Amino acid sequence: MEAGIATTFEQTDFAGISTRIINSSTSPFTILDMTIKPGFGAPAHISASEDKLFVVLEGTLKYLIGDQTEAVGSGARVQVPKGMIHGFTNVGSRDARHILISTPRKHEEFFRDLRDIPEPREQNMNLLPGIAQRHDQMIVGPLP
Repeated sequence: MEAGIATTFEQTDFAGISTRIINSSTSPFTILDMTIKPGFGAPAHISASEDKLFVVLEGTLKYLIGDQTEAVGSGARVQVPKGMIHGFTNVGSRDARHILISTPRKHEEFFRDLRDIPEPREQNMNLLPGIAQRHDQMIVGPLP
């Protein structure tokens, strides 16, 4: 990893989630600052090769981990080992925000590919399974 200070960050927007990519390209891990609109989130999926840690900063998010669901608020820490089904939904009435840290570094590439789905996205969602597969992600169900 290289030393340095950054004050501007790349942003991606997809399906009600606005994501700032915090990590540098030389970082050994991914750090994403995600703002999630009410009713939106990530469907049940498996990240085959990444361990993840979520830290809730604002709002109320319902997380699926394995076969358990729980709604949590600011200050909660949610850990998901690679290979485990997980997902989340903003169940509050205002935007929610969490930090996602995952290792090894690569999850930001998935978000870049989602951002680059051609408009109108609704007509190009057939690209999503291939993008997920390319990034060792498998969508296995709906929003929790």
